[in-house]
Parts: sequence; C-alpha cells; structure tokens
Amino acid sequence: MATLGLSMIAKNEAHTLRACLNSVRDVVSQIVIADTGCTDNTVAIAREFGATVISVPWENHFAKARNAALAPIKTDWVLVLDADEELDPASKAGLPALLAAPEMAGYMITIRDYMPEKNSYYLEKAGKENSNSPERAKAAPSYHDQRNIRLFRRNPEVYFYGRVHELVEYRICLLGLKYKPADVLIHHFGHLRGNEIRGAKALFYRELGRQKVKEEADNPFAWFELGLLEYQTFQNKDEALACFLETVKLHPAFTRAWIFAGMIYLDSGRPFQALIALEQAEKRDEAAGFRERLKGDAYFNLGQITQARTAYQTAMKLGDDGPLVQSRLGFAEVRLGETRAGLARLQQAAEAAPHQAELHDRLVKAFLLDNDLAGAANAAEKFAECLAHPRTFLRAASIRAQLQQWDRSQTLLSRALQMFPLSGELQNAFAEITQQKTQGVAQPAAFGAQAGAGI
Repeated sequence: MATLGLSMIAKNEAHTLRACLNSVRDVVSQIVIADTGCTDNTVAIAREFGATVISVPWENHFAKARNAALAPIKTDWVLVLDADEELDPASKAGLPALLAAPEMAGYMITIRDYMPEKNSYYLEKAGKENSNSPERAKAAPSYHDQRNIRLFRRNPEVYFYGRVHELVEYRICLLGLKYKPADVLIHHFGHLRGNEIRGAKALFYRELGRQKVKEEADNPFAWFELGLLEYQTFQNKDEALACFLETVKLHPAFTRAWIFAGMIYLDSGRPFQALIALEQAEKRDEAAGFRERLKGDAYFNLGQITQARTAYQTAMKLGDDGPLVQSRLGFAEVRLGETRAGLARLQQAAEAAPHQAELHDRLVKAFLLDNDLAGAANAAEKFAECLAHPRTFLRAASIRAQLQQWDRSQTLLSRALQMFPLSGELQNAFAEITQQKTQGVAQPAAFGAQAGAGI
C-alpha cells in the first residue's frame, strides 16, 4: 500500500497548526515541517504529532523553503498543506485509490479560500455564497475555489519553482509526467485573519513578486501574478496594466492578461482600448463569457447600445448568466426602448442578489429613464439599505420629494443623519425638505436625482 507524507513550512503558526495536523493525522505516516523562524510554540505542537522539524533560514524565497521541507520525505507520495489549511474529512476515503494509480505523478486538488467579504473576486470570477463550510469558516460570507498540484508522487526531479506563488506544476509538465484533477478538497482560512495581517502579507507578496520579475524577466506568469496583486489588492492600475502588457508581449495568447488589461482600460474610461484588448483574448477560453460581458460594457460606454445588448446576450449563452450580466442586459434593453422586458430583467437580477448595490443603482436609473418615480423611489430605498451613504439616502429622499411624499422623505433623511450626523449635505437637505413640506411645493433641485447614462 502506497504511503503518504505531509510536507509544510511554518513560522509562528501555533494558533492554527494543531487543527491542520489533526485533519491529516490518520492518513499520513510522516510529517516534515520546515521552521523558518518560529518564536512561539509551533515547533512544540509539531513534535506532539511526531513531526520531523528542520530549521530553514528564511531567504525571501518560498520555493527554497518548500524544497527543504521536501528533502526528508521518505513516503511514496507527498501532500502539501499550509498551517492555516485543513484537509476535508470527506476527501480521505478516496486517497488510497488515488495513490494506487501507477501511471499518475500528481493530482490537481481544490483549495477553497474563505473570504471575509460578500462581494469577493478571484481572477474574473465572483465568490460563491458560503452555505456549507467547516466551523472555522461559518462566518465567512463567500469563498473561491482554485486548483493546484498539492498531492504528488515523491520524485527527486519534482520540486517547487518560484520565489513566490511557487508550484510543482512547472517541473511535472517539463518532465512530461501525468497528472489530472482529483476529488480532494483543502479548506484555507488564511484570508479570514485581520485586515492588518492580510495587509502586511499583501505588501510582503508584492515585494517578492517584484523580485521575481527581476529574476525571471522572461516569465509571463511572473508578470501576470504581480499584475493581479497590483490591480486586485492595491488598485494600482498603471502598474498593473504595465505588468499585463508585459505578459502578453512575452506570451501573446495569454487570454487572462488581455482580459485584465481590458478591465483596466474600462476602469480608466478608455472603452475603445478595452475593446482592442478584449478582441485579443481567446474566444473559446473558459473566461469567454466574462470577456463578452466586458465587451458589452465597452460598447455601452461608447454609446453603441445595440452591440452592447448583443454582447451581453452572448455572455449569457457562454455561461456568464448571473444577476450582474442580467442587470446590464436589462438596462441596455431599457435604453433601446424595450422597457417592459428590460425592467423585468433588472428587477429579477436585484431580487436574486439583493446585497449587490450596483444592481439596485441600475434599477433606479432605469425607472428614472422610464419616468416611473414610484418605482425609482422604491429601488432607491433598497439601494440605500444595501449601500448606506449620504448620497444614496439623498437620492432616495429626493425622489420621494418629487412625489411630494414629504414624510417619507423626512424619515429617510432623519435616518441618514443618525448614521452620518456630520454630513452638511444631509443637514441642508433635511432643512429644505422641512420647508417644502410646509409649503407643499416640490423643488428638489438642490439634491435632485438623475438617471445617468453609464452602465
């Protein structure tokens, strides 16, 4: 029977290591942990589980540390975990069959990253609602799944590569070894730590990423990884765009780099450049639906609403059929005069994802374009509930004022002032509404609502 060993690196993980090791103690026959500078009782906990602990000087290079933790492994197979991860109990039953396959060198297994935000993204994909998770992640509202080779046959020629975002995939592919996806799940809880810790980790990874592109200037994946970090974590659009353009310069068929370049062009108000970038992306890639959605946004912002509608419809056919694209398609339909169908689609999208503020905002604009103040008022209140801000309350109160629903408008502004007592805009609006209520005249221009043209 094939044997399985656990290989890890750790630094000051006493708060989470025991849960990690408990999750695998009945399936691994060897544990090797590389201590990269622990000052807490991580090492003592590791030794409680019979782990071999080796001291490895930290050189700002994850692959070096990972490979040091691989060296003492004597088992037939290796499982790689981090201390803030756990093997899912249901995955254990299938391990013997996976390890018994003589032709396999490794398996792509699912790492489920639990996130503290409702609206979280990994690459171009929105997070999934977390409804069935381990106790440690019950409070996490969303999660993302990604796949890496974390289970592989022990082979001196298979080792980690990369200063950061280190993988064994490069070596397995280079050697021509066989691997495939497997029904194994790892739960990752690292993103649920405090913002201060997450922020420090992001800065650390950014520095390592910058060192990596200096060392591997011809590696498109290194540039792409750094671009993602600059864009998604630090919102540094110029630096991110430079990284993505370097990626496609090195590897012109790198679809996701073209897509993220397109996203940045859209964010920066350059829809024509976005279309050019998006046209370079492979049409049959798994991100094709998202690509079409972005093309729809670019067309819409160029005023080409018919083309935008077609792009959104194509996105839905390609599988990007969630509330977000439904809402955008609905708004395009309203702009094209297909008001009944568009409003129905917009309302359905907002009901399906009531926590997504932009869906309510778009519905407000659609009702205003249709001169339906009552519908706009209801949608604006839901928008304010979803995204509490002085401006969202001001818009809802303004529409109620246009309907001469003075009490409702006053109530909204009073509630907003409880949340934002120092807002001069809210104070002035409340005074204006009080005066207009007395006079019975609708003059909401001071804080009026406008439909707006953008998607």
